[in-house]
Formats: sequence, structure tokens, C-alpha cells
Amino acid sequence: MALPCSVHRVATAVAAVALLAASAHAGSLKVRDADGSQWRAVEDPADDAQGYLLQRLGADGRPDARFGHGGSRPLSISATNDAPTSLRVDARARIWVAGASIAGGQPQAVVERFLPDGSVDLQWGVQGRVQLSPGGLAIKPNDLLPLVDGSVLVAGVAANLEPSRAVVFHLKADGQLDTRFGAGGTWQRAGDGADDGSTATSLGAGGTGAVAVAVAARGDKGSAEVWSFDGEPPRRVLRQPLGESSDGEDLRVDWAGERWILGTGAGPTVPGLRASLDEHAGAPDGVVAVASAPSDPGQGGFSPFAAEPTSPAPEAIGTFDAGWPWGAIAIAAGLCCAFIGARVARGRATRPVLRAGKGPR
Repeated sequence: MALPCSVHRVATAVAAVALLAASAHAGSLKVRDADGSQWRAVEDPADDAQGYLLQRLGADGRPDARFGHGGSRPLSISATNDAPTSLRVDARARIWVAGASIAGGQPQAVVERFLPDGSVDLQWGVQGRVQLSPGGLAIKPNDLLPLVDGSVLVAGVAANLEPSRAVVFHLKADGQLDTRFGAGGTWQRAGDGADDGSTATSLGAGGTGAVAVAVAARGDKGSAEVWSFDGEPPRRVLRQPLGESSDGEDLRVDWAGERWILGTGAGPTVPGLRASLDEHAGAPDGVVAVASAPSDPGQGGFSPFAAEPTSPAPEAIGTFDAGWPWGAIAIAAGLCCAFIGARVARGRATRPVLRAGKGPR
């Protein structure tokens, strides 16, 4: 029997809150670099505090006084102080944080970005914050991965689908949803009729900059999977039994030198992973990746990229603007100088010779 609308809304809201309250996830809230210094998101330890802090610690474990106020700054995912789910630091030392906020009884994805000193990055979204439901999906993010072009991938679960489904979406460098990615901005793992929902738990970057996502598919024959985004249509490159006692929420994907592997837990990540959706993963920040066009509007099993024709940049000459015909101008200037030089030489050859005490001869 169908539930009344009001009861259904309450049940949906309760389910959404329960989804946010789940503590096990693979997204890390700690980033550590080679010298031992770190960034982390923690609960505010102050008396009666209910929020979170973003902290920067030196290699000695002490707060970095150059960051925020005495080494920390407030971190707010939502008005109800929902917990962050993932923390990353890109190659420019900008800090990215993901989480979810309940709006209308449904989770909305939240992605925030901060500058290396802890101040809000005003170049990202609105006051350093993006909150959205891409494609109308109520997504709870589990992990995010900054890309070399300044954009970011976000992986999580769509709570308003039945059953819930693993999703990945792409935000451009200005915080706008990249509608060229997937179907209208999201990639979804297609169900096969045998599973009871799925979740995208973590994102990883390979040695060449390739990107993959870990997916937990639940059901009688649950599976732990790795899906690769390597410039071709997303493809499943690893699948193994999930395990009867595991919900898969803490699945983590890692690159093991030659292949993707699955682990568990949310250990520290490293800053500055050079991840890219383009086959040329070494592209500098600010260069937008372009790859193959979508081939199927369905859910899963299609390319998440879109092609846009590009023309090579005109070759610059020296330090001038390449839009001007400087080569032709240089040739004309050379001819003018040669003509003037010839006229001057001719004038000197015909000039009268002056001798002391005498006029021109």
C-alpha cells in the first residue's frame, strides 16, 4: 500500500538524516605531506561547541600560526553542523572539503575551497562554497578529487533513487556543474537487477594521472568494484565479492604502481595528486581537459566526457601578442631600414668636399 505523501516525506527525511549520520566512509579528513606536516578537519574541542575546525599542523605537530587564526579556522558544512566527509589539498595548496547539507528533507552536496592561508577562496562558487543537487539528485558526497585544471570530481550516493545508486559528478574550475560529464553532469553506476543499491566510496589518482572510483554494490551477491575514468567510456576494471559482513562504505581505491587495488579505511591522503580526466594528465592548472563525446544517454556504460573542437593557439613571435601579423611587420620594417640606409649612403657619396680655407669645389 502506498504511503500518504506526508508520511513518505517524513520517511525520506529520516532516511536522509540516517544516511548523513553513517560514520564509516573512505573519504579521509586528514592530508599529510612528505615532511609530516598536515591538514585536518576535526570537531571543535571548545566547550559547548558543536561545529568543526579546519587545521594546519607543522611537522612537529604544533599548529601553524600562519594558517587561519593560530593554526585553525571554523569549518561549516551546514547550518546544522553536519560533518565533513572528505578533505583534499591540491598542487597549489588550496584546501577542498566535501560534505552534505539537508534541504527539503534531502541531502545536497556541498564543496568548499580555502586558500593556503585558510581564508575562503572567493574564486570558488559563492563565498568559497558550492551547494547543489546535480541533475535533481540528492547526493551525499563521500569523497572528492581536485584535478589539474582546477576542477574537481565528487563521488557519493544518490539518496533519492530507489535503490540508491553510486554517482560521480564534475564541477568546473568556476564551481559550475559540468553538464558535458556523464548524462547531464553525473555518471551513475547502472544496476543489474541483482543488487540492492550501490555507493561510490572513494576516488583515486594513478601514476599517470588516471582517475578511478571505488564502488560498493550491495545485495545477495554484493561486490566491491573499481571503475576507471581513463579517457574511454567508464569501465569496470576490478570486481570482487563484498563480503557478507561488510556494507562497503569504507572501500578505498589506490594505485599500486601498475594496477588499481581495493583497500578499506580512511587513512591520510597526500597533497597535490595530479589527477586528470584528460589523457595528458600533466596539463597545468587553468587548462581545461577535453576528451571524447558522450555515446549513450543512458545510465552508466557511456563516456563521461564531451568533445569540443579546439584550434591550436597561434604561434607567438617574441613577446608580442600572437594575434598581430608581426612577421609581416618585421619584414616591412627591415625593407624600410635598408631603403633609408641606401639613401643615406648615396647622399654621403654626392656631398661636396670641404677643404680648409676654401669653399666647395
